[in-house]
Amino acid sequence: MTHSRIVGLLALLSALNLALMVPGGFVETRVFPHYSVAVLAAFNVFLTILGLGSFILAYAALRHGRTGMLPIVAGLAFVAVYVADLLHIFPVSENPMSTTLTILECIGTLLGLMLVAAGVRSMSLQHPSAQGDRGGVANGLSRGLLMAMIAVGVGIVIFATLSAM
Repeated sequence: MTHSRIVGLLALLSALNLALMVPGGFVETRVFPHYSVAVLAAFNVFLTILGLGSFILAYAALRHGRTGMLPIVAGLAFVAVYVADLLHIFPVSENPMSTTLTILECIGTLLGLMLVAAGVRSMSLQHPSAQGDRGGVANGLSRGLLMAMIAVGVGIVIFATLSAM
């Protein structure tokens, strides 16, 4: 399996894992009433961009074979989000984390670390002139698909924010 395929697979698995943890879904049942709507919405915007962006990253890695530094950035973002929650830094809830959520966050942390490592390895194998190339991450996505992803993202943010309150 090529390094770009590994990056693509890890980005896809990371996005799917994150999708399982949308507030109000099957796994994330905690509520955060002590946070303002703006804080919850901002956090959900970040998570939604990370998740949908990881689907795009997976597509780019599998289709174009190059993604630049984006897998490293995405992997570090996944690790930061999960570690902050596992260490009860942010977000803090009066409700405890379920065992399933804890397991998924540990898996997500491991996937994020693997994505960073695969991204570093992929970058080291690229030709020096391609290092600054973003790898055409948005290339090949139609305007309609991008608009649909934005609409889905807005829906996710609204649903997740209202569910977390």
